[in-house]
Amino acid sequence: MEQKKRGLLICFFSFVLLALGLLLAFLVTKGFKILCPFSQLTGLLCPGCGNTRATLALLRLDWKEALHFNLLYPLEMLYLFRIYILCSKNFIKNGKFRYHTRPDWIDITCLFAILIWTVARNILAI
Repeated sequence: MEQKKRGLLICFFSFVLLALGLLLAFLVTKGFKILCPFSQLTGLLCPGCGNTRATLALLRLDWKEALHFNLLYPLEMLYLFRIYILCSKNFIKNGKFRYHTRPDWIDITCLFAILIWTVARNILAI
């Protein structure tokens, strides 16, 4: 598949992801509950607990409330967006949708911050 077709495929896939996200946000506002498997199994908060409520707060442009639900929400979303962009670039270039093989300083820093946040929010009940 040539690069132009792969680029269009990434655009289509991105549009589908956005549409599904908006649909899920709509369903949550109508009472649909999203249960966290990690939290259900362990009784602890995972790094992403609160992200759905934070996203809904951001859709209302309420940054303070979004950070209240999950302090690391902006970092988590930027990190996931970075991974998606890098995977998409790799797919367009050589047809393989994957992240680079070795972690760099950004990966290590973000994952370390997320690990510390997860431990702290469960121990300190933040």
